[in-house]
Amino acid sequence: MDSQTPNAPEVYVDVREIPLAQPFSILISVCTEATVHEVRVDAIMPAHQHGLNYLPEVSALDEGMFRVDDLLFHMPGQWKLQADVDFSRRSVSYTSEITLK
Repeated sequence: MDSQTPNAPEVYVDVREIPLAQPFSILISVCTEATVHEVRVDAIMPAHQHGLNYLPEVSALDEGMFRVDDLLFHMPGQWKLQADVDFSRRSVSYTSEITLK
């Protein structure tokens, strides 16, 4: 995932498949020695000016690993996956572009 924040820790997304109009899960890895207090995930369709119909559930796994369940992209097109990661002293936003056919 990409961030506009200088010196932001690397964040990676692991996703096997993104089905249309069906719930799916992803794994998020935050590569840092700092404590991650919270991860929030959302997605929007910039061309249509709307986002998800339901908020996904984020669960902490091992240190720096998070599972995101119940993501559901209800229509095909360009989506922007967004993750906000809260560290000890700051919050960093990350995005990743996804095209769903």
